[in-house]
Amino acid sequence: MSVSLAWQSADWLRLLRTPISATNTSATTAQTAVQPTEIGQLFGTSSATSDSPAPSTNLRLTLLGSFVHADPQRSTAIIRSEGSTAQRYTLNSEISSGVRLHAVAADHVELLRNGRRESLSFPLNNSSTSSLQSNTSEAIADPLEQLSEMESDDLSQLRERMDALRQQMQDSSTLPGTAESTEQHLETN
Repeated sequence: MSVSLAWQSADWLRLLRTPISATNTSATTAQTAVQPTEIGQLFGTSSATSDSPAPSTNLRLTLLGSFVHADPQRSTAIIRSEGSTAQRYTLNSEISSGVRLHAVAADHVELLRNGRRESLSFPLNNSSTSSLQSNTSEAIADPLEQLSEMESDDLSQLRERMDALRQQMQDSSTLPGTAESTEQHLETN
């Protein structure tokens, strides 16, 4: 058995020390000559391209506002679910179970619903001008009230954060003179 192991070790060392043969290099060049289009056909074509418009959603959502920012990650939309108040959503935030805000445009938003894109546009009023005039004040007042509620919620959250930061600064005051001057400055304002 030890003789067999010695022969196998010697053969293995000879293989390691021999230079690479020309047949191996020609095989590798033949492999690199494969065209990328041929490789792409292995996976098939995608059924949905990003250039095609997303189909309209059948979810009971209403788009009330879209705020497009130069940085797409900072774009937001105001969407109301049927039976609830409007909320502001940022990109990739969850609107409902399995539904996320995917993109924001000036006239519509794109939702990602279980991996499929859907679009949500502003509601269209197909009514006559008389009913449009009577409903205009109500339609404008409702979103404005909701926006003011959202702003007051944002202000209250901001105040809470500022109070927490003040408390944290007071708890971790390292210099006694600095803390007193800060308190005096806050009292004068």
